[in-house]
Amino acid sequence: MSLSLQEYQNLLYGKLTACKGQFDAYLSENGYKLDFNTELNYVYQIVMSGLNVEYSFPYTPVESVISSFLKAAKIGLSLCPTEQLCFLKTEYSESSGQYVTQLGLGYKGILKLAYRSGKVKQINANVFYEKDTFQYNGVNSKVTHTTTVLSKAMRGQLAGGYCQTELIDGSFKTTVMPPEEILAIEEQGKAMGNEAWLSVHVDQMREKTLIKRHWKTLCPCIYRDSVMNDPMLFDDQDCQHSSNQQAYEEQFESAYSREAY
Repeated sequence: MSLSLQEYQNLLYGKLTACKGQFDAYLSENGYKLDFNTELNYVYQIVMSGLNVEYSFPYTPVESVISSFLKAAKIGLSLCPTEQLCFLKTEYSESSGQYVTQLGLGYKGILKLAYRSGKVKQINANVFYEKDTFQYNGVNSKVTHTTTVLSKAMRGQLAGGYCQTELIDGSFKTTVMPPEEILAIEEQGKAMGNEAWLSVHVDQMREKTLIKRHWKTLCPCIYRDSVMNDPMLFDDQDCQHSSNQQAYEEQFESAYSREAY
């Protein structure tokens, strides 16, 4: 950051204040209810919290901060840290050769967007273990998953996870993840100091990961808006999407299909 602290604070606040017209236009266009000054303060505090942190928000182009702020308004989600609907993150941009600020979705934000579409009846995420009965029936079908015991210690090793959505029209969308990928994300979370991955709530954390991955499949089915389908909204730091997702699903269909039993 080549500016002095005071100069940067003035620049950031001025740029945020100047976009009020666009912010309000997005809310009016979509019927969302967010308070501009409240959201501005959230963003300002989040950005300034990165002061003296390498590659953090103050060291990204201020235009990328403004773009992320407006993107949150356009999809109608608050950046309130306690609500955990969406958040700011920094990522390295190959095209610009510098770190930029991006908007990411939390699992609570994904659920809010999904149900707000009016097309979703129910979303269910779960993990399964080696001794469970599990059958993957394809991306457009409901899985079969049963277990005779609740104790994880008696169900064997983690064997995978799934997230499925029942739409209002009765159809299903299903996403599966292999255990190796779930555990890799788990290790990443531990390395980042997220103590929830070390607690008794580890399966709930895995389910949140599955919901985030599922959004990549579900979103295009319920939203046509180009902003909602922005690839950056699929790439949360603790849930990196693999280009081999189709291969994983084919692997699961083979291993856990009806023909396998």
